[in-house]
Amino acid sequence: MISLITVGMNHRRYIGNLYDSLFSEIPIGTELEAIYVDNCSTDDSVSFIREHYPQVKIIQNSQPLGFGANNNKGVKNSKGDCIGIINPDIVFTKGSLGQIRDMFESHNNCKYIVAPRLLNPDKTLQYSVRRFATLKMMLHRWKAGIDDNSEDSSIRDYLYKDLDPTKTHEVDWAMGAALFMPRDVYIQLRGFDQRYFLYMEDEDLCLRAWKQEIPVLFYPQIELIHNHLRGSSHLSINTWWHLKSLALFYWIHGINVKRK
Repeated sequence: MISLITVGMNHRRYIGNLYDSLFSEIPIGTELEAIYVDNCSTDDSVSFIREHYPQVKIIQNSQPLGFGANNNKGVKNSKGDCIGIINPDIVFTKGSLGQIRDMFESHNNCKYIVAPRLLNPDKTLQYSVRRFATLKMMLHRWKAGIDDNSEDSSIRDYLYKDLDPTKTHEVDWAMGAALFMPRDVYIQLRGFDQRYFLYMEDEDLCLRAWKQEIPVLFYPQIELIHNHLRGSSHLSINTWWHLKSLALFYWIHGINVKRK
């Protein structure tokens, strides 16, 4: 069974696109479980899902939790042997669910984290896989205004811009907007580190995977659309959370992180 965990807070405007794309084409023989962890939304997210997608299991928080804690809660309440962490702003492309099922069936008993190829809404490639964030790299990143189109050589390297997006590659880490892994890998890693409230959880998870010789793979056969919201690309409370999480990441792993 594939268990897809989605955490949302006031994401009503995206939920319909996500679940329409997911449930419109479930391949024959595919067991699917969709779990939505609602993080104290004040819009009508929960009532909308109950009315239009009754097959989705809803978990409602009584108080807001961080990204990692919410996903861990969703996985704890799931049953699948394949875990998918899926943001509410993801759209499944035609055939992508079948590709996920086929990948796990053909690599049974292997340990890995898989990152699909993500596309922007206009179908251009999204730079969703990254090298680990050294302090020097992050200074370059912020100086460029967190602009993925920057031609700074350090940023090109950070974003794997020279990677062939049509082939499978080992990568340092991938954005947590869409990650897939066997359940036993999630359990072995003890899920996301709940000391982070927002940001860096995905990079931390992938680094811990590499330290346990579990590879992180960019897998372009699975292709999803991601309406990347970039909550910390401009000054806001999210910027504070990003900086706080980055400091925690360096405190745990050091400032010159690299995969094993």
